[in-house]
Amino acid sequence: MPSATVQADQAAVATARAALKVDQAAVERAQLDITYCEIKAPMAGRTGNLLVHAGNLVKVNDVALVVINRIDPIFVNFNAPERYLATIQRENGARKLPVEIESRDGAEAKTTGELSVVDNTVDTQTGTIHLKATVTNSKRQWWPGQFVNARLVLNPQGHATVAPAEAVQNGQNGTFIYVVKADQTVEARNVTVSRTMEHRAIIESGLQPGEVVVTDGQMMLAPGSRVMVAPGGRGSTDKPGAAGASGQK
Repeated sequence: MPSATVQADQAAVATARAALKVDQAAVERAQLDITYCEIKAPMAGRTGNLLVHAGNLVKVNDVALVVINRIDPIFVNFNAPERYLATIQRENGARKLPVEIESRDGAEAKTTGELSVVDNTVDTQTGTIHLKATVTNSKRQWWPGQFVNARLVLNPQGHATVAPAEAVQNGQNGTFIYVVKADQTVEARNVTVSRTMEHRAIIESGLQPGEVVVTDGQMMLAPGSRVMVAPGGRGSTDKPGAAGASGQK
């Protein structure tokens, strides 16, 4: 049988161990309390203005403290007409579709991203499908909320006949263009327009490359009217397969 002294010492050790565990629990509780004193952002980004300040009452899920926007990569949201949905799905399944981004502020900033999201429904009010592109933004040239021009490249078309969009007119017999003949008179030519972008119309049929078309003053013209060619006129010299002309009485 252990002596009374040994038993007393064992009891003291047990008491000390119990006190140690209590102290360890207090330390862990203090460390937990410290973690409540800071909020770590779930992502890297840029913060905006503080929405609450010292002295404000804040409750759980009541009000955001600050808004963080991801800068790199950045996302561009845009819409495409419903008629291109099948083509977008087909092309996107085969390869990464490039999206060309251009600024609207006149700075001529341009870059290319990739289509990353195709929405799962078509907007019945606008007849468009919502798309999202992911763009690398390491130079911080694009900003959250900024308006840009986005162009989804589906199937690049080479050797297309292109005319200034302002040359294309709508008439009773469909879409037509006034074409300037060699004797400086005009004829109304029915054309088929594939699509229009950046003030350019891609002509599927009805116009040959190099032909001169009228881009201004169509209201004063009729078949057989004589015109005066205006080199370098609005939307003429830099448009392949077309030149500008202004109608004259």
